[in-house]
Amino acid sequence: MPFIVRLELIALLALVLPRSTSPRVVDARQVQRPPQQQQPLPRSAASSQCDFTQLHPRRYAAYHLPDQLSPSISIDGVLDEKAWAQVPWSEPFQDIRGPTFWSQPWFASKFKLRYDREFLYIGAYVEETDVWANVSRRNEVIFRDNDFEVFVDADGSTHNYKEFELNARNATWNLWLNRPYRDGGHENSTRVDPQHGFDMLHGGMRSAVFIPGHINDPSERLRYWTTEIALPLSELASHSSAQAPPASNSFWRINFSRVEWPVRVVTDGGTGKQHYEKRTGLSEENWVWSSQYAVDMHRPEWWGYLQFRPRGESPPEVVDGEEVVPLDPEWGVRYVSFQFYYAQHAFHKVTGAYTSNLEQLLPYFSSREAIQCTKLLDVSATDKSFSAQIGLRESANLLGGYAFVASIEDDGYIVVEKGSRETAAIE
Repeated sequence: MPFIVRLELIALLALVLPRSTSPRVVDARQVQRPPQQQQPLPRSAASSQCDFTQLHPRRYAAYHLPDQLSPSISIDGVLDEKAWAQVPWSEPFQDIRGPTFWSQPWFASKFKLRYDREFLYIGAYVEETDVWANVSRRNEVIFRDNDFEVFVDADGSTHNYKEFELNARNATWNLWLNRPYRDGGHENSTRVDPQHGFDMLHGGMRSAVFIPGHINDPSERLRYWTTEIALPLSELASHSSAQAPPASNSFWRINFSRVEWPVRVVTDGGTGKQHYEKRTGLSEENWVWSSQYAVDMHRPEWWGYLQFRPRGESPPEVVDGEEVVPLDPEWGVRYVSFQFYYAQHAFHKVTGAYTSNLEQLLPYFSSREAIQCTKLLDVSATDKSFSAQIGLRESANLLGGYAFVASIEDDGYIVVEKGSRETAAIE
């Protein structure tokens, strides 16, 4: 095919192909922008139903430990208890920027969950050939080593969430964030306030690591390490509207992350001993359970869903990662609300103000479907703040109400409630 004709064909395809609609990856070190879209969604998803199921985060069901066995998990790092054998593994982790990003994990990471009246139990498998760790003190910055991380937003507001990090030496760091860093949030922990800082250790937090060999020894080519963690439910739910222990079948938002640094083996010229050393000039890999579509774990709106199954319900026999967990009926309105939030912040970066005029925001939306599905019910905006109530167009019933209405603020705080027939939209 002649070169000129080929260029003309490419230009023609660019005009006729549909605009892509799966999240684009962004870097947290850049300005927070909405995840741009890449691939078209199926007609049965966002474009026709405004439910955005194709973008729904991953889900996992946690089963209550049998009362006669509780506590039936010994926190020793070895996942050899019957309680673990009864439940499936999660799906394997993927790159933080999403499953379509060109680089995907070369080591497996997965977890299992159980709970009782006091604790959320986490068992994790971390495949690794170079098992090393330098940080040995509690509540230091653990992610400077390879680590395993847990994030929990108990009430789904994106505020007052908890973070837990652990390395292969079982050095841990736990903290409470009042809101994401992008929204002016800050860490509350004994790392920054040794006397009064937040610390889940007071609630009985425990963890252990098992390594089938010796840590920091390049002569041993290991294959994995495992960990068991018990996080107190009362601490995870603190400063939120969530209840602990959780109500049956309720959802909490949760995500898991793994930081993987490139290392090389260095031999000491004097002693001949070998040790691991980070490769200079190379950044870490970030592998997660549920995609963040950005190199930033502090976007709770994209975290996965944890459903607490009723006490007394037994786990089914299912293939790992294939248990059917219900979708969140609020997901659609949550998704469009954060598309509105992203657009407002992009508009503010350009103009120095927020706006109550939806038409002014249209160029700043990254999702055409989100625009079509957003019903702005109420909004107020100033140079420094905004608040809005949002419904889904296709969820409106014959009486004029909406199934769910989201209230979202400029700092990302979101609350979703069942709608009412009195709710009227701004036209």
